This record gives sequence, structure tokens and C-alpha cells, in this order.
Amino acid sequence: MLWISIAAGLVIAFGAVAAGYAVGAGSSKSEATEASAKPSTRPEPEASAPTVPLPEPSEEPVSVIPAECSGIYTTDWSTQLDGYVLNPAWAAEDRNSATSDDELNAIVKAGDPLRCQWGHESGGSDRSLKTAVVAVTAEQSAAVLARLQVLDFSCYEELGGTRCVLEEDDDNGTWGESHFVRDGVWIATRWMNMAPDGYTHDIVNTLWP
Repeated sequence: MLWISIAAGLVIAFGAVAAGYAVGAGSSKSEATEASAKPSTRPEPEASAPTVPLPEPSEEPVSVIPAECSGIYTTDWSTQLDGYVLNPAWAAEDRNSATSDDELNAIVKAGDPLRCQWGHESGGSDRSLKTAVVAVTAEQSAAVLARLQVLDFSCYEELGGTRCVLEEDDDNGTWGESHFVRDGVWIATRWMNMAPDGYTHDIVNTLWP
């Protein structure tokens, strides 16, 4: 009966090995399940912050508006305006404002502005460029910007302040307005068929060097 004993032993040994494999396999599966259930400790990639253009930092506020129009420019605009001159003699009688809106014009007049006008020396024409530099309170600044938005001006942050612009066409040609408010100063410009590039920037960079 030796072969029976050997066969029985082989059966017992094989069973033990199979049982051990099953236990080991069960343990591995359990560990894998447990590991997958645990939250990952790997840090999530950070979302990139949106890029927002910021206005340039404001320097010292303008305390005194120049007494003469020549003090608001660093560029010789006469060379770029087809021979037009600054404040021709006839312009002293022209009290039209640098804005076409009555509410804004009232604030301009109340501020005793510095008025600067470019025109032909011989008289008025269908081309003009008028600027008023006005000292305004915080309340007036807010009122100006609110009114410009009501009038559908496009307003945005620029050069440490707020710039609002509008351009239209009518039977007389193309006209528009540019308004810049910063540190208690309002630069209002109205133009007709003449809008030199960089004009407002030149005034801003002169008043806030």
C-alpha cells in the first residue's frame, strides 16, 4: 500500500500549496483594492492665474495745471497737423468746449479749464482739435466717468488712469472725443477730421513724467 500513502501525501501537499496561493492572491487583491480606495497624495497641478493687464502705477498727482497750453506737450504737433497752429487769434472768440455733451460741458466750465485749440491761422474750417485740461474733485471724476459710460464711450484702464473714447461719422466727416481722468485731472479732447496718433498720450506723459 506504499503507493497509496505516497499519493495521499502528494494530495495533502498539493492542497496546502493551493491553499497558500489562494491566501496570497486574496491578500494581494485586498491590498490593491485598499490602495486604490485611498486618496492620492500627489499634488494636483496648479491652475494658471489669468493674465490681467494692470495700469501703470500712479506717480505724484498733478498739483498745478500749466498756465499755458505749451506746457502740456513735449511733441511739436504743428509739424504733424498740416500747418495748423496752437490757439490762433480767432480761437479766443470760439468758446466751444472739448465735449459735445451739455452735462460734461458744465463740469468743464465750472473747473476754469486750460483750453487749447489747434486750427488754421486764417480761420475755422472743417478740421479742428480742442482740448480742455480741468482740475476735478473725486466726486466730479466719478460723475464724468459715469456720464461717459451712459453715452456709450469705450472706457478702459490706461497710463495709470481711465481713458474713454468715442468716434462717429456724420455729414461733416469723422469726429470723436477722448477723455482721460487721473489724480484729480480730466483731459477732455474733441476732434473733427483730425486725430493725430499719440496726442493724448503726449499730454499724459507731460503732466505725469
